[in-house]
Amino acid sequence: MDRRQTDAGHHRLKRLLTGAALMAAAPGIAFADRPAEVKGVLSIAVENDSLSSGADRNYTSGIKIAYVSPSEGVPDWLRGTGGFTRALSGSNPDFWGVAIGQSIFTPEDITAVPAPADQHPYAGWLYMQIMVGALEDRPDGGAPRYLDTYELEFGIVGPSAMGEEAQRGIHQLLGAPDPQGWDSQLEDEFAFAVSFDRRWRALRGSTDIGNLEFDLTPNAGATLGTLRTEARVGLTARIGWRIDNDFGPPRVRPSLSGVEHFSGGPLSWSVFAGVQGRAVARNLFLDGNTWADNSPSVDRNPYVADFQTGFSVSAGDWRLAYTYVWRTEEFETQPSRQDFGALALSWRL
Repeated sequence: MDRRQTDAGHHRLKRLLTGAALMAAAPGIAFADRPAEVKGVLSIAVENDSLSSGADRNYTSGIKIAYVSPSEGVPDWLRGTGGFTRALSGSNPDFWGVAIGQSIFTPEDITAVPAPADQHPYAGWLYMQIMVGALEDRPDGGAPRYLDTYELEFGIVGPSAMGEEAQRGIHQLLGAPDPQGWDSQLEDEFAFAVSFDRRWRALRGSTDIGNLEFDLTPNAGATLGTLRTEARVGLTARIGWRIDNDFGPPRVRPSLSGVEHFSGGPLSWSVFAGVQGRAVARNLFLDGNTWADNSPSVDRNPYVADFQTGFSVSAGDWRLAYTYVWRTEEFETQPSRQDFGALALSWRL
């Protein structure tokens, strides 16, 4: 493989993704005169190794388009989830969301045929998510101290997820090497997962330096399903202006993430750093197909950690965030940690 050709292709992809995200902000202008209380949030989150190291390996790409409703905008067909949210969160659902996305996984050596047995299997994941969010109800009417999210994720892994077509199309467009081993990808399989996450506003304060604010946001959650089964805990630290504007930028699971929802208004910005540890009992992309004995697989590590740093800025009805992530080894024969970048653009409409 010509490394210079690969790097040049990924640099072109980085410029393309960044430019597309900035141009996508333009449609939000048409909705600027809508009342704030009836505005939902539309987000595009792109995660790609070209936004950091530029090397195709392991988790190589993820894209998610999501919409989150205005407050008190939960439709009748989802109000039945109030039984769960009242029991765990102490309140009815405050908003809901829906998302579609695709994730792509490859081995480090994309020229090998078949894919090396000791490297990450090829896999595509095409999915949909439905989410409800519940904020703590406080008797004194003060700002909620935590946000709970309940999520159902379901979709198809395998050739029908079109991971091969997506990666080959982008590589052809950018003049990058063609991945050769997709014939050994995971087989078609329907998969699902249900998740619960809580994000606390545990500590908040301000400084005398430019009226800067800071906060700490611990988080904890669990996922159960054929797609992924894990428990997780994490912590994010932020410093900036009007940082209570949101709970952090949106990301693609299983990453440490915030949510699409944000309140808009005057200039708000933050610089953040965070860590999340996961105890993983199942990962379909590493363990292989659930019902196939000869599925490609590798020996999964039971404990994985994500470390991240980045920035978020919002003004009026739009928000832009960039996150740099490095992830510890997810399987025993993985030679080194992985890093990738995440770019998220959100606007209220």
